[in-house]
Amino acid sequence: MLPAISALDHQIEYFLYLHRTPELVNVFTWITFLGDARVITVIGISMAIVLYRHRRFSYIAGLAVSIFGSLLASYLIKIIVARARPLPSFAAIDAPGYSFPSMHAACSIAMYGFLIYMIYKLLHPPHHRFPLVSVLAALILLIGFSRVYLGVHYPSDVLGGFVVGGFFLWLSTYAVARLETRTTKSLRRK
Repeated sequence: MLPAISALDHQIEYFLYLHRTPELVNVFTWITFLGDARVITVIGISMAIVLYRHRRFSYIAGLAVSIFGSLLASYLIKIIVARARPLPSFAAIDAPGYSFPSMHAACSIAMYGFLIYMIYKLLHPPHHRFPLVSVLAALILLIGFSRVYLGVHYPSDVLGGFVVGGFFLWLSTYAVARLETRTTKSLRRK
């Protein structure tokens, strides 16, 4: 990492460590659990089943691109960059492996961001969208913050995870749009 970014990461990490409370550690441990790759995978499979029952095949493809693309890319980048996690004495929970990018951040924006996209595209009436979108957007940000608060990632790791997950979220929405257009054209021909 660049020295200026690394210095800022360490300052923020130390500040949060000094202001950590047992109650907030418990709260953020639960929140961070919602960004775990295993939880994201279970939610994704559940969503795929629901989408399959509603014959929304393009959304299943988009969901797969978003989740599995961000998982694979995060894993590969972690191996390539090989950034050490913050000092174990700063960590409130165990987190093995490398630090950059945060896979929790990448997976949360990939999964919950795709849910936001589906809500925007599929949920009617429109006035029901705002509360759900607000909760999911807040959840994405809280999962990212939880990784820093719990001392297992630096802020730049979380931002890197959001970039990775955001890229695959964008790619997934592009895939859905292309598949929907292709399906519409093929139906017109019949």
